Amino acid sequence: MSKLRLKIRKAIETDLHDIVSVWKRNIKTINTASDIADLFHSFEKYFFVAVYTDTADTKRFEDEEKVIGFVGGTIRSGQGHISGIAVDKEYRMKGVGKLLLKVVSAEFLADGLDIVTLEARKSDTSAIRFYEKQGYKRSYIVKKYYADGEDAIVHEKKI
Repeated sequence: MSKLRLKIRKAIETDLHDIVSVWKRNIKTINTASDIADLFHSFEKYFFVAVYTDTADTKRFEDEEKVIGFVGGTIRSGQGHISGIAVDKEYRMKGVGKLLLKVVSAEFLADGLDIVTLEARKSDTSAIRFYEKQGYKRSYIVKKYYADGEDAIVHEKKI
């Protein structure tokens, strides 16, 4: 039986394919792989991945990592901004998203950015509940923010 170990680490270029895959599987978006790659290359410092490592397979010489989530941060209007965060469904509600937000927030704070913002679809009540449990407060609504015309609720947190 294998032992799984969770690790949060800075994303690197070779993670980009997995980040795009997790993003597309879990976020309702029109962003293309190229859009996500451009964002990553512009703000690589604020991208982190959550990986599970299988440490029990003694036949392998290296641990095998599986990217199960990511967070991508940017700087917007002089504040930290979460441009994307996702965790694969089978790993949700296990603290992965919370750890990803904590790590990227620490990076923002280290760079002197003490406010973090993010948007959530108005209809995504589970995401809204998650963000509010992490201390994010509803700030305002942006009408027709998403390509399909749905409104976004902007959340903000002082860190």
